[in-house]
Amino acid sequence: MVVVSLLGEQYALPVASVREIIRYTQPGATAAASGLIRGMISLRGRLLPIVDLAPRLGGQLEIGAGSRIVVLEAPGGALGVIVDAVNGIVRVARNQIAPLPQAANREFGEEIAAVDDRLLVLIDPERVAIAAGVTSKARQTRRRADRGSRESRAAPSDPRQ
Repeated sequence: MVVVSLLGEQYALPVASVREIIRYTQPGATAAASGLIRGMISLRGRLLPIVDLAPRLGGQLEIGAGSRIVVLEAPGGALGVIVDAVNGIVRVARNQIAPLPQAANREFGEEIAAVDDRLLVLIDPERVAIAAGVTSKARQTRRRADRGSRESRAAPSDPRQ
């Protein structure tokens, strides 16, 4: 997992979804800004929507020298997420992960990991893409249904059912 800081909290993103990490670049094309999207940048000729999660997490982003954009691959395409800092990479074992409490903000993920003395909220890139409008909820629902049918076909049948 790639560990990032945002608004004084630590979050983790699956390393497989992180394409790259770049220095913060002020988004342009602010006419495209809407909801979580602050604007767009051109990254090696590819347009990339830039997402600010801070308002949905109860704060306001302050850009500083350590600010970065984490470029994620999500079902609807690539997007950049602004973070205060990137804190490194950690290995998280399955037994270190627990569900977030029901009362917690679950918009961007449903799990939390206890790693050493840190608590890391696990961010699901698909949920970020949906919240930002980069991919539609209907598309994600179809994806999950397709994944479920593939898994059920691959699972051995139980004669007791």
